[in-house]
Amino acid sequence: MNAKDDRDEGGPEGALRNEDPSERREAGPEAAAARGSGARDGAAKQAQRDETAADDSAAEDERDGEDDEEPEPPPRPRGPSMWDILRDSFFTFDRRTLGFTRILLGFLLIGDLFRRRWAWVDMFSDIGVLPNHVNLWRPQGGGNFSLVNAFSTPGELWVLWAVILATYVCLLIGWKTKLMQVLSLVFVTSMNGRILLIENGGYVVHNLLLLWTCFLPLGDRFSLDALLASMKRSRERTADDLNDRSTLDDPRKPDAFVTVLGPVLLIQISAIYFFNVVHKTGPAWKNGTAVHFVLYVDRMVTPIVADIRDYAPNFLILFMTRMVISFEAAIPVCLLSPLGRVWARRLALVMMNLLHVGFGTTFVLGPFAWALCVFSTLLIGREDWEIAARTMRRAHRARAVLFDPRSPGAVLACRVLKRMDRFGLLTFEASSAAAHGLSVRLPSGEVAEGAAALADIVAAIPLGPAVAWLLRLPLVRDAATAAMAAAHRRSLGRALGARLPERSEIAPPPAPLRLAGRTVLATLRELAVLVMFAGAVNQAAVELWVIKNRWKVPHPEPTRVLSQKLRFLQGWFMFSPNPVMDDGTIVVDAVTVDGRHIDPFTGEPPNFDLLHAKSFAYTQIWCDYFARIKLPANTAYRDAMKEYMLRYPERTGRPEDTLVSGEVYWVKDWNPKWGSTESYGEEREKLFVFQNPKAQARAQAEPPPDAPAAEPSPAN
Repeated sequence: MNAKDDRDEGGPEGALRNEDPSERREAGPEAAAARGSGARDGAAKQAQRDETAADDSAAEDERDGEDDEEPEPPPRPRGPSMWDILRDSFFTFDRRTLGFTRILLGFLLIGDLFRRRWAWVDMFSDIGVLPNHVNLWRPQGGGNFSLVNAFSTPGELWVLWAVILATYVCLLIGWKTKLMQVLSLVFVTSMNGRILLIENGGYVVHNLLLLWTCFLPLGDRFSLDALLASMKRSRERTADDLNDRSTLDDPRKPDAFVTVLGPVLLIQISAIYFFNVVHKTGPAWKNGTAVHFVLYVDRMVTPIVADIRDYAPNFLILFMTRMVISFEAAIPVCLLSPLGRVWARRLALVMMNLLHVGFGTTFVLGPFAWALCVFSTLLIGREDWEIAARTMRRAHRARAVLFDPRSPGAVLACRVLKRMDRFGLLTFEASSAAAHGLSVRLPSGEVAEGAAALADIVAAIPLGPAVAWLLRLPLVRDAATAAMAAAHRRSLGRALGARLPERSEIAPPPAPLRLAGRTVLATLRELAVLVMFAGAVNQAAVELWVIKNRWKVPHPEPTRVLSQKLRFLQGWFMFSPNPVMDDGTIVVDAVTVDGRHIDPFTGEPPNFDLLHAKSFAYTQIWCDYFARIKLPANTAYRDAMKEYMLRYPERTGRPEDTLVSGEVYWVKDWNPKWGSTESYGEEREKLFVFQNPKAQARAQAEPPPDAPAAEPSPAN
C-alpha cells in the first residue's frame, strides 16, 4: 500500500488523518526524544515504503508496456464437425415434416381403402375368387401373415373395413398416433398379403412406407396428440398467459429428430430407382420407344389416356422415355449427395412427384405412384419450412382476439387457437363485453363479431385462408353466427366439460424413471431399424437380378421371416428389362339358363376384339388377377374362380342369370409397332371349361319359351 493513501489530503503535509498538530508543539524533551527515535524508525519505514512503491511503480510500468503491445486476436469460432455435417445431412428429420407426412399418409390410406371397396367381398370373402379355406390350404406365399384370414363372411369383412377406416382417420388427425401407425401397418400388410394374385410392386412400396414410417414420431406436430399434450403441459387462464408462446412445444422434442433411420430411408428410396434403372437393359429403353409400348397396354392404361395416345408425336414419346430413365438415375444421386444437400433434396422431391403423378394419372398401378409421392415428403427440410413460413405469413392478417374470461368455452377456444397460431398473428385480450364470448378487433379499431370474427381468426392460422372464405358466404355466415350465439348463451363449453383453470400453471417435467424408460425405448427402436435394414439388404441380395445372377447369397431363416412374413420385399425391376410388349385379359363365354351368352366378370356379352380396344377400364385389382390366374402355376386357384362365376345370379339377384356352362379364355394381342397405332396378332388360349349340372338339368326340364338361338362358342 502506498503511504500517501494513509494520510489526510486535506490536513497539513505529513500529518496523519486523526492527528492533532497542537499535541506536537506542547510536548516536552522526552516527547522530542521520542519523536527523534520515532523519526529514525519512521525514516526506516519510509525508506521501506519507498522501495515498495518503486517496485509497484516498476510493475505498473511493465504492465503498461505490455498494454502497449498489440493484443492477441480472439480465437476463431470452430466450424461444424464431421459428425455435425453427417447428422444434419443424413440422420435428421424435421418433426414438422413428419407431421405433414402423416397427414398425406392418412389420405393415401383412406383413398386406397375406398379403392378396394369395389372388390372387397369379391377378393376376400368366402364367396369371392379366393376364399379363406382355399388360401389357407393352398398358401400362395411362404407362409405370409394376414389378419384378413380371420374374416370370412361379407358381414364380417364390412365390419373389418369400418374398423380399418376408423384407424386411418385417427392416424390422419393424429390421435393415439403410434398405436394407429402400428395398426395401420398390420392392416395394410394383411390386405396386401391376403391374395398375392393381385400383388404388384406398388403393394410392396405400400408395405415399406408403413414399415419405415412406423419408426418415426409422426404425431409430434400437427396432430391431436400434440395439441392435447401442449394443453396438458401448460394451463392458461389470463390474457398474459395466452400471449406467452414459450410453452407451446415440448422442450424435449425439438424440431430436429435424429435417428439412424435417416440413412436407411435414403438408401431404401435410392434402391427403388437405382435398380429399376439397372434392370432396364432392353432395346426399347435404349432406343427411347419404351413409353410407346406401355401406353398401348389396355389392361393398365386409363380410358382418357387411351383416347389421346394415338395423337402423341414420336418426339414426345422419345422425350418421355429419356426423361423417365434420367429421373430414375438422378434421384439416387440427389438423395445420397452430401454436396448442396438442400437443393439436391428439393430436386429429388420435384423429380419424384413429376414422375409418379404422371404414372398415377396414366396407369392403374395400385398404390405404387402415390406411395412414392408420400415417401418424397420426408425430404422436406428445415430450410423449406422457413421459406414456407415467410411466404405464408401475412402481417395484415394479424388480429386481437377479445374473449370473455368468465366463459370456459371462450377460454378453451383461445387456448386451442394459441396452439394453432404458428405465425404468431393472434394476440389475446380479456373483455367481458366480447359478443358471443369471442370477437375480434381489427387493425382499424373496429370490432368484428360472429362469423366475421371467426373468419378473421381462421384466416390468421396456417392454411386458414383456404377455408376462411366459406365463413363469409351468406348462408354459412348466418348459421355460424347463430351457432356461436347459442353456444355462448347456453354455456355449451361448460356443458361439454370445459372448466376454467383454477390458476395458470406449467406441468412439472417427467420423473427421471419415465425419462429413463423413454431412453430405453428409443434405443430399442434404433436397434429394430438396424435389424429390419439387415433383413432388407439380405432380401435385396437374393431377389434382385443384377445380384443373384452373379453371386449366390444365402438367405437365413431369420432374415427371410423378417422380409417375407409381411411382404417387405426388394425386387425392383418395373417394366424390365423391356416394357410390356403384349396385352391381354380374361374373357369368359358363359351360357345362362335362358340361353344368353354373357361374361360374368363384366355383365356384358363376351368381347374378344382386343385389336380395337381403348382401355379395358379395369381396376388394378382385376387387371392383375386376370394376368396371374392364366399362369400355369396358379391352376390350383381356378376351381375357386369357377365357383365365383357360378354364383353370378346371387350378385345380380336375377334367377335367369344362372350359368349352365362356360369357357374361359386368355385373349391377347401385340402392342402396335413403333410408328404405328394398330395392335396386331390377336390370339386366344382356352384355359378351362366349367359345367353346372344342376342348371343343365333345370334348363332341359324347363326350356325358356322364347330362348334365343345359342351363339357358337369361339374357336381356340
